[in-house]
Amino acid sequence: MHLYHLPGSRSTRVLWTLEEIGAPYELTILTREEKRSDEHRERHPLGRVPVMALDDGQFVFESAAILLHLGDLHPEAGLLPPVGTTDRAIAYQWSVFAMSELESSVFGWVRARRAQQDEAEPAERFAQVAAALAEAVTDRPYLLGDTFTVADVLCASILGTAFRRGLTEDDGPLRAYVGRALERPANVRAEAVGR
Repeated sequence: MHLYHLPGSRSTRVLWTLEEIGAPYELTILTREEKRSDEHRERHPLGRVPVMALDDGQFVFESAAILLHLGDLHPEAGLLPPVGTTDRAIAYQWSVFAMSELESSVFGWVRARRAQQDEAEPAERFAQVAAALAEAVTDRPYLLGDTFTVADVLCASILGTAFRRGLTEDDGPLRAYVGRALERPANVRAEAVGR
């Protein structure tokens, strides 16, 4: 496996997951200019990251798709519950929620702030999404209880962005959840490797 990565981007989620798995991988850190190159557009039609080159030479992009695939390829890592179980469905649920609800609310708010537009609507949307996540992790370490999954990589990385950007001052279950996830040794290694 070979990850094409840009520091501070969504590809950091993939790097984190690779470190959780512990399997060997290759890493190419791209510059913003290299990301826009014709060569990289052959890997990703929009010239974005992450892109994972699989062992058979195929390219896969979109961070959630890559994480789910890695969980399937490495069941021994425990990042996805067994196929056909309710826990697997819950892991899918929170993974899709991360991309469709959480990420869009966080980045909608970031865009509004950057454009100096009214932040009330994106802030309200984020508050609703954050409340759903807070309820899920109030009495448990991770979304599936004691089991850390790719859904946690997605949700914690996106929430981490909200905290870093000052979008929320929440000092309750979400901050504790994000702290637990981001302090995992695999994430600490990923942050060091992917700079």
